[in-house]
Amino acid sequence: MKTGIWCRVAAGALCALALAACSKDGGDKGPVVLKVNDKSFSVSDVEREIQQEARRAPAAMQQYLATKEGQKQLLEGLVRRELLLQEAEKRKLADRPEIAEQVAQLRRDLIIRALLQDEVAAKVKVEDKDVDEYFKGHPDEFSGDQVKVKHILVRSEVEAKDALDRVKKGEPFEKVARELSTDTASVPKGGELDYFGYAEMVPEFSKAAYALKPGEVSEPVRSPFGFHVIKSMDRKKGTAVKLEDVREQLRRKLADERRGQRFQDWIKELQASAKISREESLLPVGQGAAPPPGGAGGAPGAAPTPAVPGTGAPGGTKS
Repeated sequence: MKTGIWCRVAAGALCALALAACSKDGGDKGPVVLKVNDKSFSVSDVEREIQQEARRAPAAMQQYLATKEGQKQLLEGLVRRELLLQEAEKRKLADRPEIAEQVAQLRRDLIIRALLQDEVAAKVKVEDKDVDEYFKGHPDEFSGDQVKVKHILVRSEVEAKDALDRVKKGEPFEKVARELSTDTASVPKGGELDYFGYAEMVPEFSKAAYALKPGEVSEPVRSPFGFHVIKSMDRKKGTAVKLEDVREQLRRKLADERRGQRFQDWIKELQASAKISREESLLPVGQGAAPPPGGAGGAPGAAPTPAVPGTGAPGGTKS
């Protein structure tokens, strides 16, 4: 437990160096708990350090930080961090261009994170009634049933409609799948997939598959991987999930979805009021390697999905 806290203290020293925000007199007035050369830590300084450490720590560590022994250990970590920071300042490491660049990047990421917290996360609420309504409105998702299907995966809606037309005209689904599908794993089996539960596939695919009766074929279904034509083979009954067993999971799911939608709507507003120009004729730039052919993650037809710059938030849907 103590080793972990000192690893974080060392990391904190690097962050402190990057921010370069320490003063020589210790800031807050009041009784001095710790002094390292010219740097003083008052009671309120140490309390702030404890709060910051507690936010990152598991529950057991939070309790430990409330004890005198835990706080003595924290002071030892502050001594080490301050000695490292002071030595780095003596060597004027903050003047290095690469350090200045990382400081600017850290500042950018922190203020964007704070902005998203204010404008997205803080404005999204999920009430119990929202969870109840979602649970009642999506019985297939919580039925516990498993379905077995065959599918044809292609890159465009036009290709999907062509595949569906061939099936409707009487060609065996398996034959069309072997000839057209880009899902190399299921092609040898005529597009057949093993039994799966609702949560095991992307929502678009599961919703369409569970809506079919055995023998029925879907219209083209769009997913992050391309366009599917799905044929239902079988459905096995399972044990239904109880609402109380998934309430908090659903609350997080709905919150994530609403935050994502709030973010997209807000970004559109910002873009609409901004002056933006692009000179795409200058692309590509840099020496980065080109992405491998065939999409990302080995998924047929799936294109790489970039993260939202500065947020670490991917823009795609997990399978």
